[in-house]
Amino acid sequence: MSQSNFQQKDLTGVLFFNAYKDKDTQPNFKGKITIEGKEYSLSAWERKDKNGNNYYSLQATSPDAQQANAQSNIDRLKSAVFAGNTNTAAPAQAKPQQPKPMPAPDFDDDDDLPF
Repeated sequence: MSQSNFQQKDLTGVLFFNAYKDKDTQPNFKGKITIEGKEYSLSAWERKDKNGNNYYSLQATSPDAQQANAQSNIDRLKSAVFAGNTNTAAPAQAKPQQPKPMPAPDFDDDDDLPF
């Protein structure tokens, strides 16, 4: 069955290992779950309790929250780019810097031209 024809059944989901994890705060697993016909993003973190037993902490994010997070990230990045700020962790607060003029080309103006 091709993936384009696949429809997740209600109250079921999938998790995949997150090979792009860069920080401990990012989930170990990511996937999707369908609840009442709505598809949610699902994240899971591998944890240990105080007795050393493994467990998984889960978080489901609604499509509305995903859209709001995406728009917030776009706005934050636009603000950083148009303000000339390369630090995308927080919106730029400083005034945009004016571009520096290009220096004049360095060449001799003597008569060594071949024509």
